[in-house]
Amino acid sequence: MTADAQSRPAAPLGRETIQRSIAWYLRQLSKVMRVLSDDELERLIPMLTERRFGAREVLFSAGDPPERVYLLLKGRVKIYQVAENGKEIILDVVGRGDVVGDMAVVEDGERIANAQTLDDTVAVSISWEDFSHVVQQSPRLGFAMFELTARRLMGMQRTFMNMVSKPVSARLADTLMSRQEAGVVLLGLTHQELAQTIGTSRETVTALLSRFQALGAIAPEGEGFRIVDEDLLDDIANGDVQVSPRHPVSTGQTGAATP
Repeated sequence: MTADAQSRPAAPLGRETIQRSIAWYLRQLSKVMRVLSDDELERLIPMLTERRFGAREVLFSAGDPPERVYLLLKGRVKIYQVAENGKEIILDVVGRGDVVGDMAVVEDGERIANAQTLDDTVAVSISWEDFSHVVQQSPRLGFAMFELTARRLMGMQRTFMNMVSKPVSARLADTLMSRQEAGVVLLGLTHQELAQTIGTSRETVTALLSRFQALGAIAPEGEGFRIVDEDLLDDIANGDVQVSPRHPVSTGQTGAATP
């Protein structure tokens, strides 16, 4: 190889090569993107714009008109509503590969929920008009978005049913069970945010997590918990064993009834 060849800069990647790389990455990242054909992805990519947000930054608020839809590349976003008493109720927490701002949180042309980042977040966004057009032109994408909306609504329904039918200890245990992977629960939420997810106070969440540890159901691990006794935690989640946030658990105790 000559000196000229060594110093010659590499030829820039062509537009088609770059688009193919982006298309491959989006397919690996998101189940929604996998349903699009090569031609559909090729038409979609020029409509996408990269957006970066700091922690605790608002993407949109309830009452806003729908303007952008986001596909998260990094970070997490909480979807929440604010009750009449001013308390936040977290409806969902979405992360890498998830869509934020789709029709699941729009009614009569307005957002019905708020979206705020939990940490530094990177996303690609598309205008609401372009997104609606792409959905209309792609039956596969439309069906994928319908499935996504159905799963979210089922999750929200489960949350609200738990709030009205289960004691707070069961709601917390159910949340831990639903977030566990291979026996490890990586919450990624503060105790305050966890409380807003199950409709209680931060103090109650902190007390109950301590009770669950004393009972031997969970143990601290990293930034989360390891499930030590899955059967016990499942019994708490089903309401078969009630744990009081008010009274400490004695060694060997199997659960104190919540007054």
